[in-house]
Amino acid sequence: ELHDAVEEVLPDLECDGIHVFYLSSVSPTPGVEALLPAIEAAPDEPLPARYRANVTASSKAMYIYTSGTTGLPKAAVITELKLMMVASLGRICGLRPDDVVYTTLPLYHSAGLLIGLGGCLEVGATCVLRTKFSASQFWADCRHYNVSVIQYVGELMRYLCNTPKCANDREHGVRMALGNGMRAEVWKEFLRRFGPVAVWEFYGATEGNAGFINYTG
Repeated sequence: ELHDAVEEVLPDLECDGIHVFYLSSVSPTPGVEALLPAIEAAPDEPLPARYRANVTASSKAMYIYTSGTTGLPKAAVITELKLMMVASLGRICGLRPDDVVYTTLPLYHSAGLLIGLGGCLEVGATCVLRTKFSASQFWADCRHYNVSVIQYVGELMRYLCNTPKCANDREHGVRMALGNGMRAEVWKEFLRRFGPVAVWEFYGATEGNAGFINYTG
């Protein structure tokens, strides 16, 4: 779906020596490689240590674009240390290898990528990804995939509370919700309607250097 956007900036990326991949079996664009064949051909053995010999905690792991508190989106440097620290948030909150985490958040933001997907990789949990949030399908997905942990931003929970009430509102296996920005009145209504879910509310910023969480529940 980002085919046109990729082709528009591809010459600049190639000049900078950046490799571009499609998560597909074939690539329709010259200069862009298909990633799935490489993934399928990858060995099960761990990568040789020499491939990461120069990687340290302060090495750049990725850039995440964020508008921050003002202005246009800008690239925030995510170091290996910050990646590991943010990905460990799930473990701090009690995320387990047998958990199934459901996230509808975009993976180009820290919450979905580092906390959601990264947290699952960190503990070995299962991650269920949905392309776009749907209030009407949210709990149906949770039941279908045996979801035990959900990820949210505040407005997402408000949308869930505003859906028509159903007799099976509490018929799910979700035990924990991890996210940020939920208003107090929405928090109370969510627990009243959907049951005793442990809510772990945090505050942080992609470009920041500190965060807060109610880690005691």
